[in-house]
Amino acid sequence: MIQTQSNNKQTIAMRYFILPFLLPFLALPGLLTGCSDKAGPYTSPPAVIITANPTSVAPGNSSQISWSSTQATVCKASGSWFGKRPVSGSETTRPLTNDSRYTLTCEGAGGSKRASVTISVSPQAPTLSLEAAAKTAGPNETVTLTWRSGNTSNCTASGAWSGHRPSSGSESTGPLLLDSTFHLNCTGTAGSIKRSVTVRVPPMPLSGLDFPGSAAVPDTLRFRFLNPLPIYPATYIWRAYPRQQDGYYTAFFWGNDDGKGTLDTFLWKSGIADSYYGAHPYPDPPPNGSKHNWEISIEQDDFQNGRVVYDRWYTQALVVWGDENGKHHVFYWDLPKTDASHQVTRDSPRHWGEAQPPVPTLTWGDAPWAPGNEVWNGILRGIRVYTTNLTLEEILKEAELPLSTAAGAASIWYMNMNPTPTDISDKSGQGHDPQWVGSRRPGLWTENSTTTS
Repeated sequence: MIQTQSNNKQTIAMRYFILPFLLPFLALPGLLTGCSDKAGPYTSPPAVIITANPTSVAPGNSSQISWSSTQATVCKASGSWFGKRPVSGSETTRPLTNDSRYTLTCEGAGGSKRASVTISVSPQAPTLSLEAAAKTAGPNETVTLTWRSGNTSNCTASGAWSGHRPSSGSESTGPLLLDSTFHLNCTGTAGSIKRSVTVRVPPMPLSGLDFPGSAAVPDTLRFRFLNPLPIYPATYIWRAYPRQQDGYYTAFFWGNDDGKGTLDTFLWKSGIADSYYGAHPYPDPPPNGSKHNWEISIEQDDFQNGRVVYDRWYTQALVVWGDENGKHHVFYWDLPKTDASHQVTRDSPRHWGEAQPPVPTLTWGDAPWAPGNEVWNGILRGIRVYTTNLTLEEILKEAELPLSTAAGAASIWYMNMNPTPTDISDKSGQGHDPQWVGSRRPGLWTENSTTTS
């Protein structure tokens, strides 16, 4: 009895000790059975794939978009497209001009998923054509240039023309004297392109006006423009070959030519000379000296610098202009030399040249107030007249090649590089033709003459 009672106590003790550990395991099957009754089967979130072919297009082209999805019931487009889309499919984009991003969002029982693809628009390479209506032209003839560019935003001309040009157009070259090459460079977002065209001009025989000097002319020998350019500003460029004679010469004068041919023509303003200038040799000593200096004739005075060497060619230029400080005159008598020893300068008062002469005239070869007494002795040719005061750099370029600068081409008023006694007409295209005074004419100088050009 005693042993049995002891065993019972041990058994009861073990039950109370083990029971707390067994309770969770005894309840587990019920718990699992309860969870299974409350939840459905597990659902994966959607998956979306979207692609484009190609992913880079030229402006105005399209691409093919393709997409597919799983675990999705509906898809919506956004970004560069919009609206509902099937869960899979393909579609051609509209023509594209800018980079475009296409986004597709698909939804299903497991949630939503978004995917995107970007199509880039590559800049299109520029194109350019430049053509001349004729590849060969005669001296002083013009040729029409035509050009057309694509995918460009800016075009610049260089060579025988200059400045900005529209993306497409046509333009006259102006009178051509030498072989001329025209360049055009156009730029766009994808780079630049350059085209060139050359117009050939066969060499024109050189010619000039051979004046015999005052001793051979009893009356006058000159040509003139009775409707000249304004006295200021202006630039004159010419070639001169002086021969020795005693006394005065006239290359040219801007001044009064009322036809009287007397000193009154010169002193037209109540006995005073005004509004004139000229550039030529001046006798040393005056009035009949056999040596000469280069001069600017102005203000009833003669401003000199540099000794004349006879029987040689000079390229010369006179540039004149006015500003708040007065009227300015620079005579470059032996281009391309331009240092102080090879120029004559004169700054005149502001009032000089403001009064209009009775008959304003631009005269070459003789003085209208002393006809027959100041006739040029030698050759004149390569005459160019401009209605602006060209810079020294522009003068040097124009002296070398007429109309080679933008300013020169824009302001040319008269040009005849190879005048003859029967043709002193304007070759610039401006229509400013001079006339001979009287019946006398100079001789014809050509490149086959004894002098060299």
